[in-house]
Amino acid sequence: MTVITAYLLGLATLPAAAATVWLLHRLFRREAWLCPYCLEWTAHTKEKPDTALYLPAILTWASVLIHSRTARHRAWMRTHEEYDIRPADPTRGFRPDRLTRAVPTDELDDESQTYLLEWGFGSERGSRKEPVEMPYADCLFDGKRVEGDVIRHEDGSMELRVFRRRSEDPRRISLFDGNAEPNPRIKPIERE
Repeated sequence: MTVITAYLLGLATLPAAAATVWLLHRLFRREAWLCPYCLEWTAHTKEKPDTALYLPAILTWASVLIHSRTARHRAWMRTHEEYDIRPADPTRGFRPDRLTRAVPTDELDDESQTYLLEWGFGSERGSRKEPVEMPYADCLFDGKRVEGDVIRHEDGSMELRVFRRRSEDPRRISLFDGNAEPNPRIKPIERE
C-alpha cells in the first residue's frame, strides 16, 4: 500500500469517525424530559416526583416511551385533545444545564403565567421565574360558550380564566382536577 492510498483511506474514515462520536454523544449525554401534558418528569427522584432525574439520553428516551403509555399521561393527552388545549411547555425556550424543577405559580399577566424554574445541584443551584404563554380554551359551561386562558396549578389542576368585560376582574372556572377529571359542568365544543 502506498502512502497516498493510506492517506486517502484515512481521509475516507474521518466522516465515519465524526458520525460515531456524534452518535455516542447523542446516546449517552445526560438529560431529563418534562412532559408538557401532565407536567411530570419522565424520570424523577423517588422522594420528590416533581424533581428531574438526569439519565443517559438512551435511558431518557426509553422512559419517555414508558411514560407515554401510562394512564395519567393518556388521560391528560385526551383531555388536551378533546378541549383543543395546546399544552404549556415551560422548558421550551429555556435550556440551562440541569433544569430540575418547573413549578407553575399564581403570578399572571395578560398572556402568560409565571413558572418557577430551578436548575443545578448543590452550590451551583439557581432559580428564576420565567413567563410562559398560557394556552387558550373554548368550551361550554352550563350550556353557554366560554373562552379564556388556561391556568395550571402546582397540584396539576387547571382552571379557565374568563374575561367578561375589561373593567371587571376575570372569572375563574375549574376545568380539571389533578387527575385530569373534567368539571361536570364543562363540556367540549363539538368539532366537525
